[in-house]
Amino acid sequence: MNQGSGLGGSVSYTRVAGGGDMFDKGGAPALVHLGEEGVSEASLRTGHRLVKPEGEAGEWRIVIQWIAITVTTFAAAYMLVKPAACRDDPVCEGMHEAPWNAFSSYALCALTTAFCIETTSLRLTWRSAQPLIGMVRGVESTFVPPLLLCVAFTVLIMENVSIAGLHFVHACAHGVAGVNGRPMYSAIYAEWLVTVPMLLILAGKFALQRPLKQVSRPLVVTNVYIIFSWAAHFVEPVPIGWALILISLVMYVWASVDMAIWVRDFRASTRYDLPSRDLRCVLTLGLVVIFLAYGLMYLAAYMGMISPHTEVSAFITMNVVAKLGMLVAFVGIRWSQFFDLLVDLLINKQTPFSRQSAVGDDAGEVEQPSTLPMVH
Repeated sequence: MNQGSGLGGSVSYTRVAGGGDMFDKGGAPALVHLGEEGVSEASLRTGHRLVKPEGEAGEWRIVIQWIAITVTTFAAAYMLVKPAACRDDPVCEGMHEAPWNAFSSYALCALTTAFCIETTSLRLTWRSAQPLIGMVRGVESTFVPPLLLCVAFTVLIMENVSIAGLHFVHACAHGVAGVNGRPMYSAIYAEWLVTVPMLLILAGKFALQRPLKQVSRPLVVTNVYIIFSWAAHFVEPVPIGWALILISLVMYVWASVDMAIWVRDFRASTRYDLPSRDLRCVLTLGLVVIFLAYGLMYLAAYMGMISPHTEVSAFITMNVVAKLGMLVAFVGIRWSQFFDLLVDLLINKQTPFSRQSAVGDDAGEVEQPSTLPMVH
């Protein structure tokens, strides 16, 4: 049994007899039309029997488990800490500075532009790919990465608008950052709970071709430590909050090690000339570095080293950079994979030998092709 994984998922097939290969060198499926039994005319010619991808129901169960764990953990944390709204605390409201400045306006314009471009590209590509659905196995799943990016941009836009209006802003517990009632922007943490899993799925499943089960643990661990770090702002006394932060740090290291294992397994299981092979690895390790930068900024804010306005502006900046960077990376990965598949199709196509013979002495006269059949 052999298995190949493209950008949009994995495909398994069993070798029966004969030679040839229906897959490109990176594991992407070639152009075949599958019947009800999972056997195509091309597979009979090449001696391969294709087996439909398995485990789709299991993947949906994993996704439901992610959502259930995240919602349950957040609900329990919220009931325990019961954060007070910033608008109900005069001190907090006085310290709040709406980040709706020129920079925030630029960020919103960039996010809106990226969202419009990605949605337009997704729509046009989907319409163009309609004739291929049913001919190329798994072609529908190749649209999942741009769809996830569109959702991430939508959540970011909503986050920017909500912060400016004092929505989802809470007052920290007394003593956090050395002051009473420091504003804490819960909208940012809510955005992370939605978009960070998307980034991990894009990096782990679609870029590094890891099974969803392997992506599951660091994703759940990351969401849990995001909730812990949010709850630490509202716990009294402050040492208990620091205990939650320490647990979050350990969980970050745990998730980062798992992500490094993704990269190791990916490099060990793929050919060296796979399209964008190094870029896929840098993409995942880059997330580890970005999450570390988030943690350092979080600690600086929690200890009162930076103002609330600086904190939220820095988080918005990193959010925009991370999502736009992921968008640019996946544009490069998609195009490199497309051209690699195109080259493989052209190389493997049985093209008859064609010789051009000139008629007349003038260069402007029409040339008559002389075609010789290919000898097998």
